[in-house]
Amino acid sequence: MKKRTKILSLVTAGAIVCSVSLAGCSLVSAKAQADMEQVIAEVNIGESENLSSDLAAYTGALGSGSSILKRELVAYFINSGSSLVQSGSTYGEAFATLAETLVNNEVLVQYATIATLKAMAEDSSFTAFSDAAGAVAWFNGFESEAEQYEALLEYQATVDEYEGDDNVDYVMLSQYALMSSLNSSIDSYEEENLESEHDHSSSSATVPTGVDTEVDNYYPVDSEDNLDYGVYTGYSGYLLSDSGIYAEDAIDGTTMWSRRQAYNSFIQVLDANYLITDNDDVSDIWSLDYVRNDYVNLLRQQMLSNYYDLYVSDLEESIEANSFEYVSNRYNELVAQQKANYDSSTTNLETSMSSLSDTSFILYAPDTDNGNKFGYVYNILLPFSSQQQVQLDGLTSNLSNDVITQDQYYQYRNDILGAITTTDQRSSWFNGGEDYSFDASDSGLSYYNGGDSSRNILFFENNLTNPERYQTLEKYYGMYTYNGTAIKNADDSYTLIPNKLNIDDMLGELKGYLEFGLGSGVVDYGYWSEDGNFSSADGTAYYGNTSFEDENKEIDYSKFMYAYGKVNLGEFVASDLMNESSDYYKAMSMVNELQYAYTTDTGILSRYVGYNIGAYTTSYIKEFEYAAQYAIREGGVGAFAVCAGDYGWHLIYVTYVLDPGTDGEIYNVDWTRIGTEGTFEYNFYDMLKSSDLENASTRHQGDILQELYNLDSSVVVYEDRYSDLTSLTTTSSSTTA
Repeated sequence: MKKRTKILSLVTAGAIVCSVSLAGCSLVSAKAQADMEQVIAEVNIGESENLSSDLAAYTGALGSGSSILKRELVAYFINSGSSLVQSGSTYGEAFATLAETLVNNEVLVQYATIATLKAMAEDSSFTAFSDAAGAVAWFNGFESEAEQYEALLEYQATVDEYEGDDNVDYVMLSQYALMSSLNSSIDSYEEENLESEHDHSSSSATVPTGVDTEVDNYYPVDSEDNLDYGVYTGYSGYLLSDSGIYAEDAIDGTTMWSRRQAYNSFIQVLDANYLITDNDDVSDIWSLDYVRNDYVNLLRQQMLSNYYDLYVSDLEESIEANSFEYVSNRYNELVAQQKANYDSSTTNLETSMSSLSDTSFILYAPDTDNGNKFGYVYNILLPFSSQQQVQLDGLTSNLSNDVITQDQYYQYRNDILGAITTTDQRSSWFNGGEDYSFDASDSGLSYYNGGDSSRNILFFENNLTNPERYQTLEKYYGMYTYNGTAIKNADDSYTLIPNKLNIDDMLGELKGYLEFGLGSGVVDYGYWSEDGNFSSADGTAYYGNTSFEDENKEIDYSKFMYAYGKVNLGEFVASDLMNESSDYYKAMSMVNELQYAYTTDTGILSRYVGYNIGAYTTSYIKEFEYAAQYAIREGGVGAFAVCAGDYGWHLIYVTYVLDPGTDGEIYNVDWTRIGTEGTFEYNFYDMLKSSDLENASTRHQGDILQELYNLDSSVVVYEDRYSDLTSLTTTSSSTTA
């Protein structure tokens, strides 16, 4: 599938996302319906003196232009204004920004409309018309604006530069986008009502990237290629049985009456903000002016998006025609920049490490003078219990008061560490704001249960079982079952009885799960022994430590490493780090899943490939720093270590190492791999191409606006008609409903 590069941040007054917090509230002062029907701006680029003559011949399709109504601005604020207010804008500032955006967007849509008609007239394979006069007559011959833009989208679906290899029906895609957003809004009200009735927790849970996220350009079709989806309001014609595959996503416990109540709340928000007209039949959602207008907006925005795809296709082809030279030159430039920057100070490299991503790369690393390397690690923290923390606080007090020696402190701390147990931390995936769990015993999936046949609960069924609709989860293998017993109660909450694990059990789970996914025998590890190696079969020798100093009377942090091992993945190839078919990625994904299951260090869950570890002094506790640097230096990617610390046990896994090869470069690049998804070369090339195309498209967008946005002719704005909105000084922190 050709990867489409969307380069325009589209705006629309559609995509209903009314917040439940707005129920019963009006965002504007009470005004007559007529006030909301006021025209606040008029746009007709056909009146622009700067429009090129070849496009001017098609402006008859625009008629007298478009009018932007005040209620459209209010609708846009309901859907998009909250992000501006949360970023610090007052309501008035947000309204002013959105008004300008609506005008700019209308200019761009009109331009794309006539440009598309021109392209159709010049396309010999399209026979409905062949000149500007025919195009104008054809476009104006449709009975509604929706039909006009449905026809443009149907044409665009036949053009390779628009569709790639997706063969997308853009009309169905727009219909699905609208109905899905409508259902989502009504869902939010229904969830609030049902949670209020059952007093369920609504706390959010940290989940992997991509959970319940649909793949690009998804829309469901039935066996006859009709859209298999409908809006569910609870009223006649909009029952659950009419909703197609939405029925699979419906809120647990929904009834016709609970859905009607939620839909009525949705209508109340629209009505409170003058978005319901006297002619609307509120029981028929498709009859609402608000919804019909949103549908047209979505069609027009999709047409605009496709137009920009077509605009960049020529640029993309030019880049691809010279891809090797293009990407090689840019790569060499960035390597030279990083070499100059990182050689001057390792602090520069350490700062850059925190921004590593699949669009931000570290290409160069300097040699170090201490044998360490720069790298990244995951951290599964098994903490002290509250009672154990009290014991540790007592030891700390005794140490500071010279009641015990430093060696005694660490001996006693080891005794407490040995008693630490952990449990599966994923309770919020059962009893949080959403139940992500499912019984996998009949799913056909092969999953890990640690030899316990009663362990059969997995999470994120949509992503794991329906890849045609939902994205693959990022860095999450997904086959590690809940380690315990989950009992569903009558009120749909869960009683959870997790199994307890000590640090040795945790190592056993790590080994077991990795070998489940990668094959038996790939994981080796040993425990600390008195000779400083990790050859012991168990941790008995570690607890016999009595001295924690070296010959210089300095703390010997090697004495705090409990175990060390390696996942034998072969020689690490940096280019394959994010290649989902590589063992490196699979292993990293499995360990990341164990982080979600066990770590209480939730900060690690938001990191790209873990904590960045410098080759010199770090900001981490010294026990963690030593163990992480040891694993990176001695084992590299796939190495893991367990160390003690004042927070508990740390199980550290090395995900990535900046191992400088020839002339300090991290990657041994092979530009023939730029077409292989997941490789560094592919991601690097895609980043460069996307950035260049986005910049070019932004410039093109700016050129259109600069050329056509002429307040004396093509655009007229009546600011006084919405000054009551732009003068609002309310902010998010002072809003009351």
